[in-house]
Amino acid sequence: MTAAQAASQPLPLSVSFNYDNLFKIQRVRNPFVLSPVSYSSLASYLECPWCMLVQKRKKRTKEPTQMMQARQTTLFGKGCPDPRMVGTLLHTIVNVLHDEKGPLAQDLRIRLLDNTDALARFIQQDLLQALQQAGKMNLAIFFNELSYDKRTLATTISAPILRYQQELAKTNTTVFTASERFQCKLISTKNTFAEHPDRGGYVCLIGEFDQIRLRHEQGQDPRKQQGIPAIIEFKKGLGGKKKAATSLPGLFAELTEEEEETNEVIQPTHAHAMQLMTYWLAFQTRWNKNAQYKEARGLLQEIPMSLCQPVELILYNLNDGCQYQLEPSDYREALMALIECIFYLNWAMKSGYAWQSPEHECRRAQLTELPAHAIQVQVGSMPITGQECYLLAKTAFDRFKETIRWKQITR
Repeated sequence: MTAAQAASQPLPLSVSFNYDNLFKIQRVRNPFVLSPVSYSSLASYLECPWCMLVQKRKKRTKEPTQMMQARQTTLFGKGCPDPRMVGTLLHTIVNVLHDEKGPLAQDLRIRLLDNTDALARFIQQDLLQALQQAGKMNLAIFFNELSYDKRTLATTISAPILRYQQELAKTNTTVFTASERFQCKLISTKNTFAEHPDRGGYVCLIGEFDQIRLRHEQGQDPRKQQGIPAIIEFKKGLGGKKKAATSLPGLFAELTEEEEETNEVIQPTHAHAMQLMTYWLAFQTRWNKNAQYKEARGLLQEIPMSLCQPVELILYNLNDGCQYQLEPSDYREALMALIECIFYLNWAMKSGYAWQSPEHECRRAQLTELPAHAIQVQVGSMPITGQECYLLAKTAFDRFKETIRWKQITR
């Protein structure tokens, strides 16, 4: 069975994991009695608590009800397409190629993933209609605008998607799921991390897997050799060269027609590593445990899991197809530091601690500043100051950063 044929196969639920009592997962009816927190919220709060708490959540723009054919032209500069929209469009196309409930029939998806010429024709002739059928009208309008410039369409959309298709075939990869939301609940116990008392409470994490794969070594038969599960996070801006700062001030800073590039190549960051490791935690809690519950007659209270489970964590750069694998120097230390960081961040954020980080370029002026001891964070039975709680999170994150190692696996 080829990677393309396996694209629609269901994810097996028979894998058993053991976290070695790092933390407990308890059986609950509704794990979100408390408000859940996303990875992006934690990362933003870690960067600057004040900005995270005062910023207003942007409302998602509604999709147009019908396709608009009006062609828009840029007023300034060279008219390069919006990189955020390009990244979103590429990610959406990848999802369409794997979505069982999407606008494409299974036989068509298999053919597109198998045949480069067929995929190229699909992008040129039928992708616009597929985006409309999927309800992605804003992306359809954006793609329609790109289509007027064949060269831009080829370099920004066609080339990355064809490269993605060829990478799947070459690496003999099975794609289990794409764009799947997850829910993860971590319990704070004395087994959460080293020398950590049983403080009670938990953190509800939510997010979305970009893609989960089962990768096989080149030349191996997927039917005879067990593959390696991998969490794939798609990015658009990695691998390119940083743009040099311009000398134009204020409002005109983004209107330069010529943008020079430095020799410094953009690499994965600590935030990327935090994101992938958070997804690792969520991935390990996804498995169906009905058999264990039945055997224990519904009395099972916790599920032990292993720290040694091989799960690859990969950033996939849609810009050039390059992949970066996260390989911490010490998995246990990385996970324990990250979990400690997550708990302290969550406690500080829920308490309302809003210190303004001096390293962060905040655009709003802070009108008032509470004394450091004014906000108390209840950590189990012991209250500590909000500042101390946040600093403990920063210290744990510094420990996590020391373990980060990236390996470039494709180019």
